[in-house]
Amino acid sequence: MTREEFDEALLRYGAGLERWPQDAAAAARRLVESDPVAAKMQIEAVAFERTVADAVQPPAFGASEIGAVLAALPETKQVWGVAPKIWLTGAAGVSVLSFVAGFLLMRASLASHDALGVPLTILGLAMGQADIGGLL
Repeated sequence: MTREEFDEALLRYGAGLERWPQDAAAAARRLVESDPVAAKMQIEAVAFERTVADAVQPPAFGASEIGAVLAALPETKQVWGVAPKIWLTGAAGVSVLSFVAGFLLMRASLASHDALGVPLTILGLAMGQADIGGLL
């Protein structure tokens, strides 16, 4: 490998010989070991790659940058309210609890009373179909 071929290969493959094709890397290693000018070319290529890598590295994004981004956002007024879904869930829950309470009351009264009039009245009250002295 000549110095000109080595220079072209440095531009094509970069300064790290591990990224080169195996035969070209072997020839480049022999050239660098035997020619001090080629060794200097590789050292300069490594330094150039570090300079480019440092130049494109983004700066750290710290708390002051985050504060600046948040300050630039438009302020939105947040309104807190109860969603309609919560009202529907609550109403369904109250209905289920009312039914369970009525059912438990009916079971308790059937177990303790032998008269059929009382449990049927309680069952009617639990289901909301009883007439309480004509008030409903």
